[in-house]
This record gives sequence, structure tokens and C-alpha cells, in this order.
Amino acid sequence: MFQSIPVWMVLVPIALIVFVMALLLQYTTTVRRRRAQVGGLVTFLLIYASTNVGPIAAAIRVGNDYQRAAPGDEVIRLIPFLQLDTRLVLTSWTLDQLLIGFTAVLPVLIIFQQRLRTTFWIVFAAVAVGVEINEGWANMSGITPPFRIDIHDVALRALGALAATALVHQARQALIDRDLRRKRANAPAAPHSATQAPAAVVMIRPAAFQPNPETATDNAFQSAGVADVAERQSVAAKAQVEVAAVATALRGEGVGVVMFDDREGIDTPDSVFPNNWISTHDDGRVVLYPMAAPSRRRERRGDVVDGLRERYGVSQVLDLSPVELEGRYLEGTGALVLDHVHRIAYMARSGRANEAVLDQWCEAMGYTAEVFNTVDQAGQPIYHTNVVLSIGTDFVVAGLSNIPDPAERARIAARLGETGRDVIEIDRGQVAEFAGNGLELTGSRGRIFTLSTRALAALRPDQVAAIETSARILAIGIPTIERSGGSVRCMLAGVHLPPRQPDVPTPPAA
Repeated sequence: MFQSIPVWMVLVPIALIVFVMALLLQYTTTVRRRRAQVGGLVTFLLIYASTNVGPIAAAIRVGNDYQRAAPGDEVIRLIPFLQLDTRLVLTSWTLDQLLIGFTAVLPVLIIFQQRLRTTFWIVFAAVAVGVEINEGWANMSGITPPFRIDIHDVALRALGALAATALVHQARQALIDRDLRRKRANAPAAPHSATQAPAAVVMIRPAAFQPNPETATDNAFQSAGVADVAERQSVAAKAQVEVAAVATALRGEGVGVVMFDDREGIDTPDSVFPNNWISTHDDGRVVLYPMAAPSRRRERRGDVVDGLRERYGVSQVLDLSPVELEGRYLEGTGALVLDHVHRIAYMARSGRANEAVLDQWCEAMGYTAEVFNTVDQAGQPIYHTNVVLSIGTDFVVAGLSNIPDPAERARIAARLGETGRDVIEIDRGQVAEFAGNGLELTGSRGRIFTLSTRALAALRPDQVAAIETSARILAIGIPTIERSGGSVRCMLAGVHLPPRQPDVPTPPAA
């Protein structure tokens, strides 16, 4: 009965399923990923049902008799590459095996939201190899007609999965580039002049702060993790006190502090450092960033964006986070140190700062990039640019000695100096004490430069005097939070957004 089914009754549903999955792929390039996951699961179930039950499955089986061995044949075997049955090439076997691997990639990618490389290995294990193992088990169980166990099936399914992975990479990149171009073209003109020192910051009150083992491998500034339960509770409580002290000190200087509480039940040990996943800009745009550690990706919060939108003029939200699924990262104003006035983005190369993503960011935001290499005291790349470079209105604090190449060091020094700022150079030892991790802010009595007491203690009197020609220094002790490898600047996401109503002052902190 099923042999008379027209070909279109098989091809059209498959084409529709592929089209739906392509749309879901676009959803994974936006903030609507949860919807895409649900849609991906539903579509996967439809694919599974249609290819295993009903007319489509029957039609597939009719055309695929090559899969079955004759009764009595030796079927539990692994056929080596050199013993390929060339008669199979004349059937639909090659295309079928390629499609099995190819079509498995999209559902896995969308449902599980893994990196492409991880997705490929999941499909390879579960589909390319797993199907053959399942067929061998079915043969031994006697519950199906005998199947051939063929290493060529594994190879072709893996090749199909690899082709799908490459196409998804190109498609996702094209979708992101298109979105960036559109948002760049539609970006409004800055409603007020750019300022280097914002008058408000976003902070997060942490629920369970801890040194994060996921980030320890490339952060030489970070202390060892805490295993003892009582000590963990003590560390978390001390961090809350330090966050409150920073907020109180800033408010005392007339700086607006928009404080958000950590979300309960979500493990985000580094949530106290919001500047890595969000930045705001004078043209009303908010940018969300791709993060390297899975636990840090959970820090991105729509309610923070909504809270800013209630107080300030938010014109667009630019979400770069999907590229983290490609294994590419750009961790906000940790990876980027921005000259907001001259629109220059400085970036030290590291595993958390990808040049291709920087190029996308600069194209979308209208900045030029200055990229350089750094090394710490052990000769390893420094994980974030903002521990070696702080840019104020009239001065720069720069760990130029951490740039190993003399020519590159001279280029960055010249670029910093040609903007008219006084370049205050600090050495590697001072960088290790967080002396480069400061942020200039605008308070009610003028500009302040905030950093930790540890950082201030590392500065020489002449360096302190050079800073204070432009801004008063506000030093705050945060020894517990510095155990996670970040200091005061890392705790503060500067608010460069215009007020919601230009003639009304920015509301006070939440």
C-alpha cells in the first residue's frame, strides 16, 4: 500500500521541518532562546514520529531495503573501510546516511544550546556511533529483522554532521552580522555628548559570592576556591558587606547606584561583576556580551535591562551572546576598555577576548579597535584588559610594562597619549595589586577615581598626585571580593545612558 505514495508526500514534510529548524536557528541568535528550545524539542519529536511511524516511515523503509541483511547472514560485524560493498553506492544509502547525521545537528544544537563543537560530538556519539550500537543490540535481541553493522555508516553520518556544523556556523555568523548592520544603520544619534566618567553605576548584591573554580584557570589574580561550608557562608556574608560599603561610599559622593539583588536559586558566584556581561552607551544602546564560563552566562538578566529602561532612555539592545556557542567570547568592559569620547576600544588578547567579535562590536558601535598582547608576572596572558588599563577624562592609568613587545607597547602608549590624556604608567607589581583596575565617575562634587585600598597602597605618591590633578581618589576596601580576581572597577557597570526625560534628573538608585 505504502509503495504507491507520491514522492512529494515525503519530501514536502521534510522540507517544511528543515525550514522550521532554520527559523529556530535564527531564534537562537536572539534573546528568544527559550522559545527556540521548546520549538526545537517539538520539531524533533515530529521528525522522530514521522520517520519512525506512519506513511513517511513506511516509504523510507521501502526505499531502504539495503539496510537489511538476508536471514541467516552474519550480521553482527564491523565492516572495515577496505571492504565496502560498492553496490551500496548505487542505492540511496550514501545520501541517507549523510542526511541522518546532517538533520540531527539542528535539533541537538537548538534544544541543548551547546557550542557547535560539543554539538558535533554529541551527534557523533549518539547518532553516528549510537545507531550502529543500537542495531547490534537489536540483532542480538532478535526483535527486528537483522541489520548490517557497518563502519561506513558511522563515517558518512559523521560527515553529514560535520557538514551541518559548518553550515550552521556560517548561517549563524551571517544572521549576527545582518542584525548588527541593521542595528548600526538604525542607531539613533547620541542624545547627549559622550562622557568618560558616568554619574551612575549598576551593581549586583550577591547572594552566594565565592571564588569561581570555572574561571580560575586563566585568572592569575584569583585565589583558591573555598571548600569548607562554614567558610563559604562567611565569604558570602563578607562579600555582601563589601558591596554595601562600595554602594554607600559612591552614594555619599553623589554617584547614582542602581542596585539589583541576586536571583535566588541560580548559581552565579561571580554575579558581583556585572560589567562583564552588560555595557551601556550614550546613544541609548545596551550591549549584552558572550561569556566564557557557563556559570557566568547565567548572570545575564532581562530584568536588569528592564530596570534600566525604567530610568533611562534605552533605544536598542544589542545581544552578542550567541557567539559564545561558537567558543568565542568578549567579556564586556572587562575585555574592553573604552574611550567613550574618542570612540576607541582597547583590548588585550586573551581567551576571553576574541578579535573577530571585537570587529563586529566596533562595526556596530562605531568604534576603532586597538588590540595588543599582555603578560602577567608569570608570563601568561592577562585575562581582562581592565586590570591593566583605566581611562579617565584627563588621565590614563596603564600597565604598559605588561605589554611584552616594545613596538606594540610604544604604539599603545602613543595612542593613549595622542588623545590629550596624561599617561600614568604602573609596573607589573602594581598591576598585580589591582592598581590598574579603577573607574572614574562623576559625583555631586566633581569627578572621583574609585579603586580598592589595596590598589591605592600600591601606587607611588607621584602617581597619586597625577591622578588627583583631575579627580579625587575614593579608595574602598574589598579584600573578600578581590579573592575572585576582580577589584572595584569590575564591580561597577557604568551607566552612560541618557535620562529617560532629558529635562528630568536621573532617578536615584533602586
